[in-house]
Amino acid sequence: MRLDPSVTTLAEFFGTVRAVVYDGLTSNAEAAYDRAWRRRILPTLGALPLADLRPLVIMNARASWDGSTSTKQEALSLLSKVLGFAVLDDLLTSNPVRAIHRTRGKADEADPSSRALDDLQVRRMLALTAGTPTGQRALAGLAFTGLRLGELVGLRWDDLDEHADLITVRRTLSPNGHGQLEERATKSGRIRRVPILEELRPFLDTARAAGHERIFTGVRGGPFDSGNLSRAVRWPVIRDQIATFPDGMPLRFHDLRHTYVSRLARLGVAPAMIQRVAGHASITTTERYTHTSDTAAAYAVRDAINGLNREVANRGGENAASVGRIRQNPRRAEGFIP
Repeated sequence: MRLDPSVTTLAEFFGTVRAVVYDGLTSNAEAAYDRAWRRRILPTLGALPLADLRPLVIMNARASWDGSTSTKQEALSLLSKVLGFAVLDDLLTSNPVRAIHRTRGKADEADPSSRALDDLQVRRMLALTAGTPTGQRALAGLAFTGLRLGELVGLRWDDLDEHADLITVRRTLSPNGHGQLEERATKSGRIRRVPILEELRPFLDTARAAGHERIFTGVRGGPFDSGNLSRAVRWPVIRDQIATFPDGMPLRFHDLRHTYVSRLARLGVAPAMIQRVAGHASITTTERYTHTSDTAAAYAVRDAINGLNREVANRGGENAASVGRIRQNPRRAEGFIP
């Protein structure tokens, strides 16, 4: 029987197309959509007939949703997919979500570099976890490669080319919703390479001596997930000793990825190079780390102008245009090895 859009509610229609909407998704993506539906879409829009889902109605619902900008965007994406099938089945003439201006999501959220550790904090983290070598090794791997945890624990020895100083990131290990880790493609779906930094080499040497197939494992060779890594290093106990942040959120393993990417940005690595190494799908994500603050810009202008004025004065009032380039002090990166 053909559905009537003036009577059929969004919840009822979702029940008929859920399998198609979820077809081909990973278990993690399914879980994210389930949360978006249960916590945001269903309570605010689920009881409305399809014909009543006008853009302004959806915008008002979105304004009432909790969560971050990217979380709300995820819910809106799910709603757009569902209503896209309503258009496909001639229940709606157009998808009302398409008429809604989409926010930029993660690019509009807090500066990720504000969650990055400095050199001293990284050394402190490694010192605090020295009693748990496998856990310490995993934390060092995160801080010195910028990999996501699933990518790190998915590394095998044949992914390393120590002569070329490169690690090839081919896969990730992700929870499948049943308490197990599944091997999948990386988040971007692409294979990428990251450099082997000197700070990482001692940890690779101890991992090799353990003799396991994968590089970053627990004592018995099993892969770490966020739960067992947290228990291994007593993360809830030590994380506030490593760093605290103005936003009140405790230190997370993912902040070690922010630490690595922020370090590259601080050392002047080009955004396009950072994007490739970090595996960012969009350069917009990378640019969140490479922006220049108002304060830094002000100091840069001050130093440039003051330095130019000193050159002019020392040369007896020569025209500024004839002065050579402004001298700058080369940057130095401190090592992290404790």
